[in-house]
Amino acid sequence: MFHDRIPPDPNDQSANKRKSWLRSLFSVDEDVLANPPQLLDPPFPASEADLIGADELVDLAVLATQLAELIQSARDRLDGAVEMVDRSADDAADYGRMLSASARAIDAHKLPQSAVQALLDVTRQMIDRTETAEKRLRSTNGELRALQRDLSVAQETAERDPLTGLPNRRALEQAMTRAVDTARRADAALSVAFCDIDNFKRLNDVHGHAVGDRVLRLVGDCLSEDADDRTFIGRQGGEEFVVLFEGVPVIEAAARIDAIREALSERTLRSRSDGTPIGRVTFSAGVAALNGPETGEELLHRADVALYRAKEGGRNQVVIDPGV
Repeated sequence: MFHDRIPPDPNDQSANKRKSWLRSLFSVDEDVLANPPQLLDPPFPASEADLIGADELVDLAVLATQLAELIQSARDRLDGAVEMVDRSADDAADYGRMLSASARAIDAHKLPQSAVQALLDVTRQMIDRTETAEKRLRSTNGELRALQRDLSVAQETAERDPLTGLPNRRALEQAMTRAVDTARRADAALSVAFCDIDNFKRLNDVHGHAVGDRVLRLVGDCLSEDADDRTFIGRQGGEEFVVLFEGVPVIEAAARIDAIREALSERTLRSRSDGTPIGRVTFSAGVAALNGPETGEELLHRADVALYRAKEGGRNQVVIDPGV
């Protein structure tokens, strides 16, 4: 049930600057070593710290966020390095071609043999060195691009919840920001559902964390099963999930969440290990629609308030925020 409620510059003298930039590219800021980032306080009340190892989960979530930020910073710097190496390799190739043309021009003029030979020898040495430099730059570029690919994979991993495979809180926050901006530019609907598994602490206490983990995966799978390209599902943390419905009115979003809730609540679960009945697994949800100039954080807060009303009203239900 649910309730309403650039070409190369021949005068470029920046070689030393580039070398210095490359040396500093992967250096460590002394301030960072002296003042390492601090972990945030857990967003759970102290009385809930034993839910499912909440302190450990919070620490891991914060570390994952810090890792994702470091990866993004490294990717940004690598993008600049790749662009610079590309430009330097092109410059080296252009210089090599210019030296080759100069060598041919010198050879064609009738100058004293000794002078011509000396000039040609120096020019050919420079051509060889330039070709070697170009090859090394191209090789370095290939290594940088491979590192870029590895960082892309690492970033995706850092933005995934390892238990459910869903986007984690950091990825969810980024998706929310994008969705709000898109909805506002297009004057389109945006609805958010904040879902929370009912009585999850008791389930963990009675059946153990292994069963609790499987229930988290089950709920995540149920929420994702019929998702389309307008839907984004992420794990907010603990037993909480958030679903973004882009271009979907709040009534339709609530109906879709309620259908998932009802289908899940009709299933009777048993433990895989010994067949012990687990009973029904249900969740409550609050749904809200983007309203005026509010931020994604404010929108999510209203959905959270609606979720609280669903819990207070008996759980296993969907409540729509009244500010629509």
